[in-house]
Amino acid sequence: MKAITNKDKRKEIIDSYFDYFNAYAGRRWEEVNSCLSEGVTMFGTGVDEVAFAGSRTRSFLRREFQQAPLPITYKVHHCEVFEITDDVALLMLIMDMHLICKDEPIVFTNNRTSAIMAFEGGKWKLSHGHWSQPDKDIDVGESVPYRLLMERSRQLEEKVLERTRKINQQKEELEKINRTKDKLLSVMAHDLKNPFNAILGFSGILAEDPDKFDCEKIKSMCGLIHQQAQSAHSLLENMLQWAKTQTDQIAFRPEPMPLKEIIDDAVKQITLMAHKKETQIESEILKDLQVIADRHMLQIVLRNILSNAVKFTALNGNIVIAAREVGPFIRVAIEDNGVGISDEKMSILEQGVPVEATKGTENEIGSGLGLLLCREFIDKMGGVLEIESAEGEGSCFSFTIPAA
Repeated sequence: MKAITNKDKRKEIIDSYFDYFNAYAGRRWEEVNSCLSEGVTMFGTGVDEVAFAGSRTRSFLRREFQQAPLPITYKVHHCEVFEITDDVALLMLIMDMHLICKDEPIVFTNNRTSAIMAFEGGKWKLSHGHWSQPDKDIDVGESVPYRLLMERSRQLEEKVLERTRKINQQKEELEKINRTKDKLLSVMAHDLKNPFNAILGFSGILAEDPDKFDCEKIKSMCGLIHQQAQSAHSLLENMLQWAKTQTDQIAFRPEPMPLKEIIDDAVKQITLMAHKKETQIESEILKDLQVIADRHMLQIVLRNILSNAVKFTALNGNIVIAAREVGPFIRVAIEDNGVGISDEKMSILEQGVPVEATKGTENEIGSGLGLLLCREFIDKMGGVLEIESAEGEGSCFSFTIPAA
């Protein structure tokens, strides 16, 4: 078998092969079909090599044509053309091929191509073809590594799924941040400005002409200013804490601590609020009860539940705080004889979403965030919040917390 030295014939054979190859790469099946000889044969590659001939070769090529990654670009490194007979030639190529599969590049270097070209009807056509890819560690050809292709395809699928998961996660985080922003803006626009309006109003009256008021009136107005400032401070603190929980900015630091000490401290913080409504707070907590909790989170939970109990209890109301061991947990219950919660609002509270702020029995304001904040902190500390209430019959807010 000798190399073809006739430049025109050699070029014609090479050009005819690349007419086929470019039509294949360009997804032009009719052109591919016109480049195949009548008795074309081809090796199918897979777990085993199977030779196809005639119509089966065309069927195999058509199937592969429909499934192949695209587009294909290539670079020829070596090309030889040998004469078998006057109208049959062997073309041998070494080339790099670049395939794009699902937006990811796949590169095959030094791909071997063996093509038998037959002269039919005044044109050179592909009569037999075989493609092989050298192993990465040796310099000889082997069948096209479809197992490797499948593995790469699987890796690409995983990459796409991972990217999609990250994009969805980022989208959820952005939506969460937007919801937090919208809720905070809503609270600032409606709830937070009210106490400041009261503070500005009463302080403005006192600043304008304090001499026209007697001591009792001034004392009363100062009390109202303090009450509104306290409400604004509580609202603002809840807003900031809730915003931090939504963006995972709060560190969780659990430690053993005496429950009675934490509850007594929370009661002290709302003493003035309870005194003004002549509300009695009874604590039935034993000194030896120890819990494992984040001190800051537990203080916020207790302060919110207690202030809500005072807020929704009428004058001369009563609030009872109790705790008992339940397996590995301590169950803390705060019960009041206030106005209770309607069935409609209870169904919203059970969904764990922000609720419309409700004024207390003396028109105390809130943000609707306090209970949501309590639920999230209790959950983070490993407990569960439960609410039992009926409209006009008071409420009992209880939660579990790990015992020390």
